[in-house]
Amino acid sequence: MNTHVHAIILAAGTSSRMGRPKQLLPLGEHLLLGHVINRVLTGEFTKVTAVIGHEAALIQELLPVKDSRFQWVLNEDYHSGQSSSLKRGIESLGLQQANVMVFLGDLPFIEEQTIHTIYQSGVRMLKEYKAPFMIRPVYKNIPGHPVFFGHIHQETFSGLDGDQGGRAIVEQFAYKRRLLVEDEGILLDIDTPIAYEKAKERFEN
Repeated sequence: MNTHVHAIILAAGTSSRMGRPKQLLPLGEHLLLGHVINRVLTGEFTKVTAVIGHEAALIQELLPVKDSRFQWVLNEDYHSGQSSSLKRGIESLGLQQANVMVFLGDLPFIEEQTIHTIYQSGVRMLKEYKAPFMIRPVYKNIPGHPVFFGHIHQETFSGLDGDQGGRAIVEQFAYKRRLLVEDEGILLDIDTPIAYEKAKERFEN
């Protein structure tokens, strides 16, 4: 049984609502995407893949990552939306069947314990179910990220287009679990100037 779990960070977008590449926004002592990568690398993942597109060369230049589990993957079709990055990340693993946790590149406040809790829940379900399944964390009845996908295949998300997510993804799975967590960080994405200002205040405090 394949119980290896890979992490995929989706960070290829153009940051149109921010007006500049949010992956490279300064936040405390690091850049936004750097915070996300560092937090994901605290997990027990076999491989960590960051899918980038817009300003890819600059991101790689400004965010050197030394962990041997880490790899950058380029999504040249990033204008097509987030689903293209998800499919590109899964494709890059080169596996017929995979288990992945999908993170968003603009959620820097997820707690290490939350990542561990979702991971362990996923590993347990890998042993219980043979069919594809998903686990989504929920805070105060609102679903967030990262999302765990178990026993998925290259074709699992082949029908998704653009920024389709949520319901379209959920419909792919017969087995779905909502995992309650006490971590607001699963919801705190930084995609507007106002959200960025609030994030800076959060770091300063």
